[in-house]
Amino acid sequence: MSRPQYVHSRREEPEIGPEWISIGVIVGAVGVKGATRLKVFTDDLETLLAQGAVTIFPDLHSRGEQRDVKLMHKIKVGYACQISGVSDRDQAEGLKGVKLYVSRDNLPNIEEEGSYYYEDMEGLIARELDGKPFGVVQAIYNFGAGDLLEVKLDDVQNSPASGTKMYPFRDAIVPEVNIDGGFLVIDRAAYGEDQEDDD
Repeated sequence: MSRPQYVHSRREEPEIGPEWISIGVIVGAVGVKGATRLKVFTDDLETLLAQGAVTIFPDLHSRGEQRDVKLMHKIKVGYACQISGVSDRDQAEGLKGVKLYVSRDNLPNIEEEGSYYYEDMEGLIARELDGKPFGVVQAIYNFGAGDLLEVKLDDVQNSPASGTKMYPFRDAIVPEVNIDGGFLVIDRAAYGEDQEDDD
């Protein structure tokens, strides 16, 4: 699996195009001088930050704000860091859930066959093992216990299975991801899901 990984928070944010890749998310404050706790989704954070400022979208009306990020020290989920324009704990806490983005153009091309960025999975058709489509990937989340795919289930008449469902993004549950083909396969039985009600 390629990195940077992709993660969604539950914080509302404006529509962000595919030209942006998330490299981390602010998960809280450190101390009283505005330092933040940054959960990291890339193995190459220092390299990416050396290229210049990152972009954040702090609210629904934001069109993107460039901020410099200075790494301080490692913490369990990533780094403590100082973000320009944040000078006290309240400001740092106010950014909880805000993701840091870099332009896809600034990322290296993926040369390893079968690798991709997590953003590329959004919009893929979710298929069962027999090829039957049952939904569309809406987002990828990570709340600390591993990556989860949010699938918007197809509307099936008289079916209680509707809305969205989360699936662990593990090889045993998601044996195939085909970006070029526009789909991924989810073994719903391996997840323990009974599909009888869907028929």
